[in-house]
Amino acid sequence: MFRASILAGLMIAAPAAAQDGEVAVPAFTPTEGAPVCRGSAGYAQDFDGARTFLWRPRWIEAIARDEAMRAQVLREAEKALDNGPYSVTDKPRPVPGATANDYASIGPYWWPSGSGDGLPYTRRDGEVNPERDGPEFDRSRIRNLASDMEALALAYRITGEERFADHAAKLARAWFVTPATRMNPHFNFAQGIPGRVNGRGEGIIEASEFSTIVEALGLLWPSDAMSAEEKTTIRKWYADFAVWMASSDIGAEEMNKRNNHGVFYDFYLAHFLLFAGADDVTRTLVAKFPEFRIGVQMDRQGRFLDELKRTRSWHYAHFVVDGAARLATIGECVGLDLWEAQLEDGRGMATAAAFLDRYADNPAAWPFQDRELAAGRIDRMRDTTQELAVLLRTVPAPSRLKHLP
Repeated sequence: MFRASILAGLMIAAPAAAQDGEVAVPAFTPTEGAPVCRGSAGYAQDFDGARTFLWRPRWIEAIARDEAMRAQVLREAEKALDNGPYSVTDKPRPVPGATANDYASIGPYWWPSGSGDGLPYTRRDGEVNPERDGPEFDRSRIRNLASDMEALALAYRITGEERFADHAAKLARAWFVTPATRMNPHFNFAQGIPGRVNGRGEGIIEASEFSTIVEALGLLWPSDAMSAEEKTTIRKWYADFAVWMASSDIGAEEMNKRNNHGVFYDFYLAHFLLFAGADDVTRTLVAKFPEFRIGVQMDRQGRFLDELKRTRSWHYAHFVVDGAARLATIGECVGLDLWEAQLEDGRGMATAAAFLDRYADNPAAWPFQDRELAAGRIDRMRDTTQELAVLLRTVPAPSRLKHLP
């Protein structure tokens, strides 16, 4: 539907340090009898019309069957009925240089300096400034929107009650459709640093919530809560956001990152393109991943070295593989098997998983600096491993609702 506009504006370039040579990504063969993700139609044909891409039908069915998770979904959905709608225009004032409809946030690890006005902000790695969740910025709004839409969409899928779909549609309408309240489809002011820069490539990592919303919309697709025109408008919003990611200076900055930000850039772009209907461009992006990300960022032991330098190295070492696994899941939708793709030296997704698996049973043996390890919070480290296991397909479905990607 939006193929022409996306292809006209989308330029998928390779990071400057990519290795030479093309990596052949094998075709993906679905398990016999399992639901199949069919391009931009998602799982709809095998999932009663639900158009998801990342959320596998068996995961949603497992949540519906599990008494505790089902009860949690319904509790959260009932609460969500009283929330919102949310809008970027709820800020008391736009940040400098922005309009009322522009999303704005500040970097999580940046704090006021000792000067009178606190400018310029200075960095403290791993220490989150609570100011970023305040009413002057949109970080908490988009997080609340995604959380509410997830709960409402799951409740609609589990119960079939239209009241959940109706409220989710109301929330989506305010953020993506209604001219007075909709967000402009860019992140020019995301993760700014007061006194230094209005927005940065790093801000694109906050598109995580837009990914959740894509999947929630997929569960809501069979409902009549949104009109066909509204669905088209939302898909167009995602197409425009994808074009901005691929053509803006901020997008180029993020694309060229050699850490988890670069990996998640690829995942978000592929996810949003597929939702918008650009199957071929999605396929091209997925096909380049082994060469341009694994070949550049991961060593032969399966270590993403930039992540191991962080004060939260356990989190980031798992987080970067989480992003790669999400992209591999999207790759299935366009017929490509990133799970089995390998560079000439054998590096691939299995290498990354094997490195983390060395410490899965004994996180205390992790040999890198880590805040959680230093504080003895081993249970949190184990939970990170369990959450990633869902995406890596080492467990069949989430055992806790928070583990749904």
